[in-house]
Amino acid sequence: MRLFFPTNSHLTAYLLLATAMVLLAMAPDSWQLALQYNRADISNGQYWRLFSGHLLHSNHWHLLMNLAGLLLAMLLHGNYYKGRMLALQWLLCGLAISLALYCYSPEIHIYVGLSGLLHAMLTLGALRDIQLKLGTGWLLLAGLAGKVGWEQWQGPDAELARLINASVATDAHLYGVCSGFTLGLLIYIWQRSGKK
Repeated sequence: MRLFFPTNSHLTAYLLLATAMVLLAMAPDSWQLALQYNRADISNGQYWRLFSGHLLHSNHWHLLMNLAGLLLAMLLHGNYYKGRMLALQWLLCGLAISLALYCYSPEIHIYVGLSGLLHAMLTLGALRDIQLKLGTGWLLLAGLAGKVGWEQWQGPDAELARLINASVATDAHLYGVCSGFTLGLLIYIWQRSGKK
């Protein structure tokens, strides 16, 4: 597995996302309440919550873990896509995860955190690794599939829930892998059709 530091054009998108998460963590509680994924408020037309909930966190431990995950995704796959393409992928996967939570996980009323989107990012990177004939892509994809499968079977980790002071939304992880896989396949098909 190779790690690399992204170029300036790639780094900007990651820095903007990390900065937004840190700034929102310092925002007043009223902002947090207005931006979190809230099923009832989304049903009442507050659709921005489908995106903004991914940028919020339940406490500083949750934020730090997601920042570490973002750093890992950047170091593993940060040079694969330019800033605009990354932002588009994040928006599409974030929306897909939120819509899946809304449609298929009605028991989740409140959701915050980047972990679902991180699972999507790692899946997209693993698929790109595979496309580039890097064996580590298969390992990462298998690890992600095993992790979300275990979570669906065993349920959320109680210790992690205590640490982040919130329920672990394992469905968001599953939907993250599914959205990343779907988008990765669509990108591959689009790239192949452009070469013909």
